[in-house]
Amino acid sequence: MGVRTISASLGALALAAITTAALLAASPAPTRAGAGPDDPFAASVATALLADCSSITGKAREYARIHSIDLCGADITPDEQPLRTEAVGGEECGSVTLTMESRGGGLAAIDWRATSTTGPIERIDIDVWYSSRNGGAMHRFSDATPTLHASGGAVELLDTGVAGATVSGTVQTFTATCRIAPSAVRIHVR
Repeated sequence: MGVRTISASLGALALAAITTAALLAASPAPTRAGAGPDDPFAASVATALLADCSSITGKAREYARIHSIDLCGADITPDEQPLRTEAVGGEECGSVTLTMESRGGGLAAIDWRATSTTGPIERIDIDVWYSSRNGGAMHRFSDATPTLHASGGAVELLDTGVAGATVSGTVQTFTATCRIAPSAVRIHVR
């Protein structure tokens, strides 16, 4: 084999390697099953926790000052002055994520996770409603164990077809009582 043939072969291999690398870089990263936005068998929604500014105590104001938590002005408002309450529905103090995923055989997993931006979670009282053509039910999750993130879930037999879930309730953080803004998900159960 001559030098020209070897050079041409090496050049073709280099071009193939560059083309393959470019195609791999341009293709989207792999995602887990059910994670795509167009997947009818899984859905997830994040919703805000909204603070009840009147629930912020003197102890919570001090905590907000120490940790620079700007919630209803608790970090800068003197104790003898009322906190701001202009925000319709309350100011954000964290979030709750609701996820529903078909597991096959008429089963669906319904999970939630709460996170706080205003200190540790002291108590949760969360209702997760789910329904399908076979009816519906509610699960109440209530826990007074202090934590940074609270989560829970259930696997339910819903039968095949369209099903949905909603989440509501309150999360008590070290700083305030926060209610869950309304949210819902809807999937097709297989």
